[in-house]
Amino acid sequence: MMFELRITLLDVGIPVWRDIQLDDDTTFSDLHFILQSAFNWSDLHPHTFKFATPHKDKSAESDRLRDHIQGKDDKIIYTYNMEENWEHEIVLQKAMEAKADVLYPRCVRAENLAPEEDHTRLDITDGTLDLAYKDSGEIAKAINEELAYLNVSGLGEGLPGLDEDEWIALDDDEDEWEDDGGHL
Repeated sequence: MMFELRITLLDVGIPVWRDIQLDDDTTFSDLHFILQSAFNWSDLHPHTFKFATPHKDKSAESDRLRDHIQGKDDKIIYTYNMEENWEHEIVLQKAMEAKADVLYPRCVRAENLAPEEDHTRLDITDGTLDLAYKDSGEIAKAINEELAYLNVSGLGEGLPGLDEDEWIALDDDEDEWEDDGGHL
């Protein structure tokens, strides 16, 4: 079964959200990486998931979405970067069957830009940072490019065929790898 989730970044002054379709078998560990891609972040800070209606006594990163989302009233709060306290409300929009010709996870709609990783709420409230962006289709396309990469790399498991030493070499070689943060 596939879920379509609305993930809304809270308290940033304008609507910033993503509608993501993904398998209900997705782990919370993988969901974290999906959210990092959807909001153009790089996993530099701690994160937590909190459940408005827990369906289990304990939760773990290996839990599946379906363990905690079982109806439209179920809500999850994902908090990233505890200093800035970027809270996201995750709500089930709909459940559906997977389409054979579609690559999941995927972003089907997006509204406005997310703040860059090193920005603060003060940057937003004082006008230093403007999150408004008119072309939501362009945002969704950029997110889907990132999500396609996650599909190839196994959602946080590293690129197939590369051992850990080769991963480190890719990260350390600035001439061949430059991270621009993926922001539009």
